[in-house]
Amino acid sequence: MVLQPVRFRETNHEKVLNRQNDFMAEFAIHIFDPDAVSESFDGAARVHPGSINDSALVSRQLSSVDHDSVCCLVSAGLVPDGQSLKAAREDLFSSGASIGLLPSRSGGDLAFVWKQLSAVMAGFVMPPESRGAILIDMSRWHEASSEQVVQSVQELVIRSALQNPESVTLLDSSGDVNESSLPSVAVDLPDLTPRHPDSSRDWMMNLLTDLQTVRCLTESGSGESCEVEALFAGLLQVNDYLDESHQHSQSIEGQGDDVNGDYWHGIMHRREPDYGNAKYWFRRVGCHPCFSQLRELATLVMNECNSTSADSWKSRLVSSNQWNAAAFVDLCETAAESTDDELTTAAKRIQWGEMLLLLEHTFRQASRRQ
Repeated sequence: MVLQPVRFRETNHEKVLNRQNDFMAEFAIHIFDPDAVSESFDGAARVHPGSINDSALVSRQLSSVDHDSVCCLVSAGLVPDGQSLKAAREDLFSSGASIGLLPSRSGGDLAFVWKQLSAVMAGFVMPPESRGAILIDMSRWHEASSEQVVQSVQELVIRSALQNPESVTLLDSSGDVNESSLPSVAVDLPDLTPRHPDSSRDWMMNLLTDLQTVRCLTESGSGESCEVEALFAGLLQVNDYLDESHQHSQSIEGQGDDVNGDYWHGIMHRREPDYGNAKYWFRRVGCHPCFSQLRELATLVMNECNSTSADSWKSRLVSSNQWNAAAFVDLCETAAESTDDELTTAAKRIQWGEMLLLLEHTFRQASRRQ
C-alpha cells in the first residue's frame, strides 16, 4: 500500500491508518474510543473501549510499550494518517524532545498556545489530547521520567514540561494547522458560567499551586510582579477556578500598563455570573490592546453562527468598528439563559478566543518579550 500524502483527517481511524508492517513497527499506536465495545487490534493500532482521559487505562498502555518505540496516544476522532505520523516521528527525533504534540486541523488554538507561551505555561491551558495526537519517544521518556501514574495526558505533559521545558514540543512540520486563538465549532470549550472543578481535578490545582511562575519568568525576562499575578489569574481562569483567579486579579487592582489583572477580574465576574460587576471592571479596563483582534475574531464567529439573532449581536459587539465589552457581557448573559445552542456556541468560542489572546498578552508583558 502506498502512503497517501494526506494530513489529519477527522474520520474513522480504520480509514486513515497506514497498515504497512514495517512502518507500524516503529509505533505503538493506542486509540481510545468510548464507543468501542471491546478492545481490538486491527494490524495497525490497538483500540481501547474508553476515554483517553482514563488515567488508569493510559498508564497501563504506557507501561506496556517497548522502550525503543514511539507511542502514539490519540482519541478515535483525531487519528492522523500514516504519512503525518511518519513525519511527526522524524520531527520528534530531531527535536530531542520526549513528547510531541501533533495538532489536528481543528487544533489551531493548541498551536497558538504552544507557539505564543512557554512550554511550562502552555501545558496548563488546555488538554492537548482534545486537539490531536500525543507522540512519546519511549526511550527518552523512560530515561527522564519517574513513570508515576498520572491523572490525565495533560498532567503527563505538564509534569514533563515542568521537569524540563525542552522535553515537550509542538509537531507541525507540514504547516497544515492554521494557528489561531479561535477554535473550531466542534471543540469542547469552557462554559460561560462554570462550576468549580471537582476533586478529580485536584491534580491541576496542585500543579498550579506549585508552579514557580516568578522564577520561570524572571530567569528570561524582567516582567513586573503585577503581570505575573495577572498571569496566575489567567491560568486559574481558563481552568474554571474563579474564586482563586479572583484573589490574584483583585490583589493588583489598577496595576500594570494595560491593567491586565482588571481584565481578568472582569472576565471572572462575567462567568460568576455577576454581570453588573463585570461591566464595572470592563469600564475600568477601557480600551485594551486585545480589543482589535477580538473584534475581528468575534466578527468571524458571528458570520459563522446560524442563530437568527447572529447579525443583531454582531452589530452590537463591533459597533462603530470598536469592540464593545459591555455588549459581550450581555451576549454571555443571554446565551447562558438561552436554548439557542448556536448562540451559546458562538459566545463560548468568542470567550475562549478572548482568554487566549489575553493570556498571550499577559505572558508577553510578564516576561517582557517584545
